Amino acid sequence: MYRWENGKYQNLPSYKETSTELSKIAKQAARLKESLQNCSHETEWAIEQGVQMDAVRIISKREGAPEHSSMVLSTEHLAENPGLLGVSVTTKSLAVILGRLEEITTKAPDTLPKRSAGKIPDYGLRLWLANIYERWPIWSQSRFSRDVDSTGQPITQAGRFCVHAFQIIEPAYSVSRIMNGMKNLIKEKRN
Repeated sequence: MYRWENGKYQNLPSYKETSTELSKIAKQAARLKESLQNCSHETEWAIEQGVQMDAVRIISKREGAPEHSSMVLSTEHLAENPGLLGVSVTTKSLAVILGRLEEITTKAPDTLPKRSAGKIPDYGLRLWLANIYERWPIWSQSRFSRDVDSTGQPITQAGRFCVHAFQIIEPAYSVSRIMNGMKNLIKEKRN
């Protein structure tokens, strides 16, 4: 459970990084949409020939998802029309799809959660410590506390246990990081 919870928050991109990525996609979608809308009849015809080849391929092989990129989308999962093998994507429909992609990626930064630029909370450690905190009264007569000596080493039974046990799971975690996690949890539980 610890690794799953901790993994959700490892290397999360910042709001700025995600916004930049969305903006890049929006700009590329807008350029491609404009190119498709303004292409010559000959260019559109050449694209349509490729779409027709994809349609023939999906009909002749009678397979759902093609092994390669395709301008024909499989419809085998649509129970309403089991005889329809695929839908061709035309340049006009692709321009509409790209237009919507541009809209979505332009508006998406407004819906992104904003996090502080500081350190991401250690949710995995917190979850692990909360589980130990709940079970501690069953295992020990002593309180779940986190006192340390002048060098920062734990002097309580709970502190020594948490440091020893957690460093088996994550050897790279420092004693101070685990002790700070205990301090935050104890403070939270008292409030």
